[in-house]
Amino acid sequence: MSAEYFLEIEAHFALRRGTPFVLSPKDWALMQEWAAEAIPLPVVIEAIDSVFDKAIERNKKVNGLRYCRHAVKELWQERRELHIGGADSVPEEGAESLLAALADVLETAAPSFAPRVRELAREKSVPRIEEKLIDLEHELADSLATDEIRAEAARAAEGNARAEEAHLRRLVREKYSLPRLTLFL
Repeated sequence: MSAEYFLEIEAHFALRRGTPFVLSPKDWALMQEWAAEAIPLPVVIEAIDSVFDKAIERNKKVNGLRYCRHAVKELWQERRELHIGGADSVPEEGAESLLAALADVLETAAPSFAPRVRELAREKSVPRIEEKLIDLEHELADSLATDEIRAEAARAAEGNARAEEAHLRRLVREKYSLPRLTLFL
């Protein structure tokens, strides 16, 4: 996994926590485990969101990324079982149709990115496709971000560059009704 994988997780966790936050060495080790297991970034983000949503309901505080470890493992296991049970193919064989669907959505807001997403179908590894999709999403957000969006992201991040980048991508996705670029929705 690329460094962006770790930065995305860190920024999203800080965003959900609502305060600038430094991850502990144990949290970094946990992220390395997730990367080694090739757990896709959207699965980790969704699991973090579910942990925070439940904590808010119960009026609890999430003090570290380790609180999310079980949710990440469970969600990843669930997604793998759904995919395996849904077809007699390996994930790489289903990537082409998923990439085509993402490209179709991009045709309107970012037509120059659509063929680049379709081109990823030639990759033979889902983790590699996911890495390239993360890179494309960064590039896409940078190309579509207006000065107004950049200013809003900077205000929300309160000086944290990583959080600012995460806010920027989220705001661009919202403004242009774009999905997160991933095979795991």
